[in-house]
Amino acid sequence: MIGITAYSAYIPRYRIRRETITTAWGAPPVPGCKAVRNFDEDSLTMGQAAAWPLLEGAPGMAALYFASTTAPYWQRSAAGLIAACCDLPAEVATADFGASLRSGVTALRMAIEGGKAAVVVAADARDGAPESSEELAFGDAAAAVRLGTDDVLAEVIAAGSRSDDFPDEWRRDRDAHVRSYPSKYSTARGYEANVVELARALLRDAGMQPAGIARAALVSPDGRAHLAAARALGIPPERVEDPRVRDLGITGAAMPLLMLSHALDRAQSGDVILAMGYGDGAEGLLLRVHRPKPMLRADPRALEQGSYPLYRKLREFQKTDSGGPEISNVLLRREESQNVRLRGSFCPQCGTMNFPIAKICGSCRNGGLTEKPLARKGRLFTFTTDFLYEGAVQPNVMAVVDLDGGGRFLCQMTDVEPADVRIGMPVELVLRRMRESAGDHHYYWKCRPV
Repeated sequence: MIGITAYSAYIPRYRIRRETITTAWGAPPVPGCKAVRNFDEDSLTMGQAAAWPLLEGAPGMAALYFASTTAPYWQRSAAGLIAACCDLPAEVATADFGASLRSGVTALRMAIEGGKAAVVVAADARDGAPESSEELAFGDAAAAVRLGTDDVLAEVIAAGSRSDDFPDEWRRDRDAHVRSYPSKYSTARGYEANVVELARALLRDAGMQPAGIARAALVSPDGRAHLAAARALGIPPERVEDPRVRDLGITGAAMPLLMLSHALDRAQSGDVILAMGYGDGAEGLLLRVHRPKPMLRADPRALEQGSYPLYRKLREFQKTDSGGPEISNVLLRREESQNVRLRGSFCPQCGTMNFPIAKICGSCRNGGLTEKPLARKGRLFTFTTDFLYEGAVQPNVMAVVDLDGGGRFLCQMTDVEPADVRIGMPVELVLRRMRESAGDHHYYWKCRPV
């Protein structure tokens, strides 16, 4: 039996208050805040951050699927790069899903039908046009689900999809921002009609009544429509998950898997969960929980982007190239093991982990070294604050990290206020986007406080 064995969510550490945005517009204040990516994040890095906790120490994955409407490449597999950064073997099947907000649930259905151990990741970092309702609403996030046959948390008892070419939200190949027809008709016709009709079909397939639904994980295009859909289905509002629009925002392709994670967190053994994705139709699952296992909780403290000009600057920073030189694919391939898969060379004679990869041990001069994955957590050995580095924000913190299990790593710090940096503080390595070249995105590892 294939089912969900683990799940994970990644929420960027930064928030911006909606009142900060509307004040810059000269408009009345709007309550709440939304999660926003840092300048060095995109949907690929957020997806990798969500996938890694499910892959660390979990061998035997057969596939990794990535879903997003804001993937950084039109022709290059983001799933393949995420798999490499998670140090998965080349035999792992990878695939990218996109073009629809329900693509995360589509990828999950495909993985379930495949019947093998897999990780499905969904992430989005959508931009709304300045002074638009979408700019206020859209938040950035990622979520991941691991499938397997051992130690199953929840099994799928029904699945289905519904296609509907109805233009309520779209983005053309030349558009920088999402376009929409925001109206009551768009919500009723595009969202509610599809979600309700598919949910009823799933209940019929499973031979169930709405009263049998313990948790309803319904995405919402506006923070309210999901309650109308639940009411039409006969599901009480206390059984409907909060989509967290007020404090996280509408998180695009990641939203269905985030909602499923919320439902799994709260479910009890034997509960049935209705999980629905929406966009150009609908995609849905009915799951029966075998045993609850809530996610491990991270430090909930968030950092605030306190001004609208800073928020816009950080959103736009990676959209212009730095004019730097291209890196040849010969060099990229030669250093993939070290720079992408994060491996060092281990000395079996003295136990030293050498990084960068070396042919001779720096401690005992032994030449019989073997490649070994580096730990991705450690402690700050030393750091410096650099006011001369040309970056999105000043100053830039350069850090030297002593990794757990050996190895010393030089990198930039991110997601931290420079005044809060302390020697000895625990940190983790995270994949981030570096400065652009004239023709490509370049990714490397930074560290941030755990």
